[in-house]
Amino acid sequence: MLLNDFIKEFSIDGEKTSKGNALGNIPYGSEALIISKISEYIKKDILFICENKKKYNQIKDLLNFLEIKNTYFFPEYDTNTYDRISPNKNITSERVKTLIELKFSQENKIILTTAKASSQFIAEKKSNYYKNINLKIGNEYDLTEIKSFLVEYGYTNASYVREVGEFAIRGGIVDFYPFNYSSPVRLDFFGNKLDLIRTFDATTQLSHDQNIDDIYIYPCDEIILNNELVNNFRSNFNLEFGSESKNSKLYESVSNKINYPGIESWLPFFYNSKSTIIDYCNDPVIILDNSIFEIINDFEETLIAQYKTRIEFDSDKENTEKYYSLSPDKLFLGKEDYQNIINNYKYLQFSSFKNPNEINLNGNNIEGFYTSDRLNKVDYQSLKDTITKNINDNNSVFLACSSEGSRLRLSKIFKNQNIDSYLFDKFSDLQNMTKKGVGICVLNLPNGFILEKTIFISEQDIFGEKFYRSRKVENKNFLKDLSSINPGDLIIHVDHGLGKFINLTNLKIENSYHECLMLEYKNNDRLYLPVENLEMLSKYNSDNENITLDKLGSNAWKIKTEKIKKDIMHLAKDLIDVAAKRKLVNASKYDIKNEFYDDFCSRFAYEETDDQLSSIDNVLDDLSKGIPMDRLVCGDVGFGKTEVAIRASFVVALEGKQVGILSPTTLLARQHFETFKKRFSGLPINIIELSRLTKNKKEVIEKINDGFADIVIGTHALLSDKIEFKNLGLLIVDEEQHFGVKHKEKLKKLKSDIHVLTLTATPIPRTMQLAMTGVKDLSIIASPPIDRRSIETFIFKRDLIVIKEALLKEKKRGGQSFYVVPRIKDISTIENFIKEKIPEINYVVAHGQMSSTNLENRMHDFYEGNYDVLISTSIIESGLDLPNANTIVIHKANLFGLSQLYQIRGRVGRSNIRAYAYITYENDFQLGSNALKRLEAIQSLNSLGAGFNLASYDLDIRGSGNILGEQQSGHIKEIGVELYQDMLEETISLLKNNNAKFINEKWSPKITLDLPILIPSEYLEDVNIRMEIYRKLSNLNDISDLELFEVELVDRFGSYPSEVNILLRVISIKIRCKHLNIESIKKTKNGFIIQFKDNIFNNPEGLLNYIAQSNEINLKPDEKLSYEGLDNHEILNYIDNKLDDLELLYKLN
Repeated sequence: MLLNDFIKEFSIDGEKTSKGNALGNIPYGSEALIISKISEYIKKDILFICENKKKYNQIKDLLNFLEIKNTYFFPEYDTNTYDRISPNKNITSERVKTLIELKFSQENKIILTTAKASSQFIAEKKSNYYKNINLKIGNEYDLTEIKSFLVEYGYTNASYVREVGEFAIRGGIVDFYPFNYSSPVRLDFFGNKLDLIRTFDATTQLSHDQNIDDIYIYPCDEIILNNELVNNFRSNFNLEFGSESKNSKLYESVSNKINYPGIESWLPFFYNSKSTIIDYCNDPVIILDNSIFEIINDFEETLIAQYKTRIEFDSDKENTEKYYSLSPDKLFLGKEDYQNIINNYKYLQFSSFKNPNEINLNGNNIEGFYTSDRLNKVDYQSLKDTITKNINDNNSVFLACSSEGSRLRLSKIFKNQNIDSYLFDKFSDLQNMTKKGVGICVLNLPNGFILEKTIFISEQDIFGEKFYRSRKVENKNFLKDLSSINPGDLIIHVDHGLGKFINLTNLKIENSYHECLMLEYKNNDRLYLPVENLEMLSKYNSDNENITLDKLGSNAWKIKTEKIKKDIMHLAKDLIDVAAKRKLVNASKYDIKNEFYDDFCSRFAYEETDDQLSSIDNVLDDLSKGIPMDRLVCGDVGFGKTEVAIRASFVVALEGKQVGILSPTTLLARQHFETFKKRFSGLPINIIELSRLTKNKKEVIEKINDGFADIVIGTHALLSDKIEFKNLGLLIVDEEQHFGVKHKEKLKKLKSDIHVLTLTATPIPRTMQLAMTGVKDLSIIASPPIDRRSIETFIFKRDLIVIKEALLKEKKRGGQSFYVVPRIKDISTIENFIKEKIPEINYVVAHGQMSSTNLENRMHDFYEGNYDVLISTSIIESGLDLPNANTIVIHKANLFGLSQLYQIRGRVGRSNIRAYAYITYENDFQLGSNALKRLEAIQSLNSLGAGFNLASYDLDIRGSGNILGEQQSGHIKEIGVELYQDMLEETISLLKNNNAKFINEKWSPKITLDLPILIPSEYLEDVNIRMEIYRKLSNLNDISDLELFEVELVDRFGSYPSEVNILLRVISIKIRCKHLNIESIKKTKNGFIIQFKDNIFNNPEGLLNYIAQSNEINLKPDEKLSYEGLDNHEILNYIDNKLDDLELLYKLN
């Protein structure tokens, strides 16, 4: 039946009870188009209920793409009902916004939800608990009321606004992050008048250019902790659980208006309501996805089982922290009530199957143009024929791509295949287009479909399975954020060594206050560092609790740094020599065959990150130069280094040269072998493996030596004397630092005139990459390919029931789990828990104190799926890709470093299966504020896209691995990564510029002027933000940068007071002094005194003439310049004028 005919028939009014229709043969992915059509005919609310979150997100994407007006979304929570974990604020915010809009909107609407969300009890429609506020430019508002609204409705006060649901108020600047904006929003008030509304960059904190006329602020939480609702909760809680329950942490938290983890599980206690989203719709037509009633039935059974588990737990007197769970019937509609409510409305049941007893549409899913895995080929002729036939039949044909990169690549492939195509962004664009061919757009569509005159082909239909992941903006400045210095941090002072930053303090120097950093050294000695000289410090990370601080006035620090400088000089010379020699040797040139290469790239199942594409381009560029490549690609586990190696191998192997890939372990070699086999299947490329698992080794070695093998993947067995590659063009080494001395010597011989690509997960900061520019070819993959939808992360106090259910859920869906502990002694605790509470779980233990063979065997057994759970410490085979392991539990997470947590969590989420990370900690009192911040940060790390920069900061602790050698690793541990890379950059620059003066040498002019130099707390109350501003200011090296910073200051914090103006003037003088080699300026009664560093000025003759011609300047015996002409001048203006003179002399030299 035609869709339009059915809708006309269905839309004819009749008795609701007789209007329960079924519509079959609906192609998967076409639901949004059908809903859109129905909404054109039926002038009522349409409530579409999806079977699950995955389907909900796909239909939501297509509805947004179609730009249908009055469409609202009501998602289900991303947490389990009875877990003491609250849902993501993006979800609660969107739900509340929808409830507010539905309450007041009189227009016909489309509402999208899921089976679970539609059965959940929520606040009544007639209640007035949820409010929004509308702010318009030019109107006046009370800032106190805006703050009260943000606090009451779930926003969290923060120093920096970076995550949805945060806000910050600084003077007349209000920053907040609403869920319905892709960036946080800044309100700029002049008094009470709203002057500007702009979005701003969460990374740089700088405003975007475009102004917004007005904005709505919606609540962030579904539960509002005001007096009325808290009282509702207290009385209902007492009634349900008795007076003893008043001692519970939940009751205490809510009574004090403090959010409690998982508070949403008691939502009916606050609102005294049994309304659902259905009640918010105006006499809706309900459209049910496949099997909704069966899903509600299964969900109810799961809830009852989980409820019983918690009731049993609460009944045990030994368990003091009780759940106080509500029964499922108080939280959700049961299956019978749900069905009865649906039956009260006109409804339509969708089905993807054709049924003789139903009305069936003329729809089908695309068969696909991608042949079996064995051939791995795209049938372009069939694709072309399908497109041509449909266009000739006047059908609309569209191609949905996973990303902008894929869209451009596919349009290029289509051009090569002589298939007409055009690009478009939104469905509305098509109204003004007359172009022929396939319309190519960016849209998350897993499967293509044919629905009457509309055909959508998905990228997956052409190339096989793709994993859709959202792109995140990379934060290249995050390392600086990590290196920001906070009270209690260990620091390195360039001149005085290792100390501790105690706090910021205002010292009265002569007649003015000067803000300084109080630093503590050995024997409680104190050093006060002026804030404008903050660049003399760098943060020092260490996991060693027994750090000894340096002694002020001692020569030990100077001796240590001098020795390190000498070693760095040797290293720099070696690096420069190696780089120079490499340029004198010839190697094969490789050109990319575009047609084949683009096709090969399109088979990659993921969207490449910017860093990954950049690394691939670097490698391909190296291969085309004709000199041997020696590139190191650094990237965390799972960041996509292997794909870089695969594309390089494709280019080399296609030109008839051999590729050797060297892995440190048998298991990693096997993993690479399987990955390469899958990516190269169907191509005339022979791939073989050589390791201890290889059975017919003699035959394999012959194939390598006679050139039959194009790509050889193996362990150190590849370095055997029996192996003589016939035509080796590229050697790829995975984690070279794991190979022994003999193997490294063999590698050096192999490397002489071939291209070498080394892969490592050892972190190397971008700053060190810059320090070594032109010396070492480094490519950094710092952007994680995983977004938060791939790994649902929960942070909570250890809850054995939640952990038990998580491990069983993973086993039930046929997957495996990691259970990671911080110390070997913790393993027995987890073993006992699994034996006693989950005996059906089959587990294996692995840790670093086992023999390498035993460890590898255990890991191999887990890899092969012989165990459900791997209990291990954090060091186990981090490089392994285990796509079947998609749940990870981290025990005592507060004992791990932030970057460790990030890397450990990255072991899951490697496939298109939803991954879960349960990050647990012990009792609250054991969790310090820093540990808590660390755990909270892990949830937001993916949005920052800074995981690898984060890991790189651990260089202080772990050294630099093989990139710089073990000796240099030790030096990094001694003086910290920041100071080390400064020294390295300085040394390389000196050597490359024939010992020319290095402008960035670490010293800082001292300016003493008897003026207040500080940022008043009234202007910037938050100490951490003041420290950030001081640090940024102290690191400025150019007046133009200072001018830009002034703009940033006003943008972020509003107009600044006179003290800040003085600070900025002093920084300006300091920058000029650094360029003029002035070490200090000190105010005197009638002027000031200048001291040149090492008594050097680059135009001494000009300076002497200048002094001789001036009545104001005296040259003192100690070679200081004394200016004595202040008179009625303001000191800052006077100094600026005299620096103008010196700069003119400097330029004349």
